[in-house]
Amino acid sequence: MESVITNQRRATDHVAISYTGMFDSEILSVLAQGIEGTLSKDDKVNKKVFKIFIELAQNISQYSIEREINASGEDMGVGTMLIREFEDYFEFSTGNKTTMDLIIPVIEKCDNINSMTREKLREYRRLQRNMPASNKGGGNIGLIQVALTAGNPIEYGVVKCEDNNYFYIVSVKINKEKSTD
Repeated sequence: MESVITNQRRATDHVAISYTGMFDSEILSVLAQGIEGTLSKDDKVNKKVFKIFIELAQNISQYSIEREINASGEDMGVGTMLIREFEDYFEFSTGNKTTMDLIIPVIEKCDNINSMTREKLREYRRLQRNMPASNKGGGNIGLIQVALTAGNPIEYGVVKCEDNNYFYIVSVKINKEKSTD
């Protein structure tokens, strides 16, 4: 029965945008153009997806342990981004290589964020803005902003790689606005 459900889900979704590679400003600009104004007929949904894209792409650029040097000589993070469209929502997922030491605080932060109401999240964001910038892996307000923008919990997963590092995946659903026809 589970495979039938999985097959049904695949039949109703499609990949809107998929990218794997270095997350530098030039590539982010091209990806942003693909998102901004073209993903959905609803500008409000496009803006939400765009805001989430900015936050999660910055996480890959800054925190991925897999690195490449761009044309300007800058050290940039490497990762994966996938936007899938379903009937009622978009699912935005990113992933990148990391170490368990770096990922544990982020997992704890996601769990904390997911346990809060919208009002508590806003209060938490205000508190975090007044805190000094965090070290790698800490994620100050980016994940809080993702949860607030999406209006849905942050889902995550961790997969152990052969090199004893980990691949960290973050996903969030962005609901499509209901038609008032």
